[in-house]
Amino acid sequence: MKVGVAPGRFATAIHTALSQRADLEAHILSPEIDSSAYNLVVAVDDEPTPPKAQVRRYITQHMSQANPWTVVAARHLLQDAVGRGTTTPIVAPLPISTPVSISPPQPGIGIVDAGNHKALRTTLEAASMRILQIDDPDVGIIIDPSTSLGFVEPLRRAMSQEKVVIAMHTNEAAKDTIVHDTNGYLLTQRSQICAAAETLATNAQERSRLGFEARKSIATANWQRVVRALLLTTRTGTPELEQFSDLPAYKRWSQRLGQAHQWRTSQYTDGNLKLRDHTISLKDLGPLRKASLERAIRKRDQ
Repeated sequence: MKVGVAPGRFATAIHTALSQRADLEAHILSPEIDSSAYNLVVAVDDEPTPPKAQVRRYITQHMSQANPWTVVAARHLLQDAVGRGTTTPIVAPLPISTPVSISPPQPGIGIVDAGNHKALRTTLEAASMRILQIDDPDVGIIIDPSTSLGFVEPLRRAMSQEKVVIAMHTNEAAKDTIVHDTNGYLLTQRSQICAAAETLATNAQERSRLGFEARKSIATANWQRVVRALLLTTRTGTPELEQFSDLPAYKRWSQRLGQAHQWRTSQYTDGNLKLRDHTISLKDLGPLRKASLERAIRKRDQ
């Protein structure tokens, strides 16, 4: 089977995922190439494809005009996909790869589409909060004030960098990505933004907790799953969210002491926890790990 990949910002990642599959030959194409030798061509959003090619598209945002919407990057795009004629669209969350941060999330604040939200910036600066360009390395808090449909990619990119996103509950893109107070904040009123930003700016431990959970939630997506969805030809039934394995994220969390729940049966003595043949000194742990263990152990042992 020969598959062409339309050139674009994710072409290399898609080509790499396709090349890892057996009995499949993949090439990145130019729009002018003769596509007759290819079984199909895959593209992202409105990327141009060769004429007369059988095309399957991965749609990452609601403003895409090209058809078909074969696979979408978030659940809120399913209804639009059906409206455009895709009988059984599939959800495959957008993978974002960024280097692991060597420093905790910083207290600086960035605002999505800041030029259209000057009043919010004025309010935050009046409360003595640092408002920076959104790509400034000192930004650890991202505010998306949009009350309607937003964009999935910038939210997921920020979360993959362990930045904490504050968004509105009415923003469908944010609601598909963020679980309130677990990997970010979803607010019901814009008047709550200032208080939420101040809480995060002054609480480094809360930024670290939410930032880590944000990156973990994004890390479950991969291009192999997107490619698998694009290649499916026998899917039947009604559109629904594909289920993704939590095993990679669980392994990373376990390595960072996310398995704290097993220490509920441990004994606490002089700043040390003992569980069978294992002993942990709380004073040697970072504040996030220490807090996880302190919440997990029984009250009578403290």
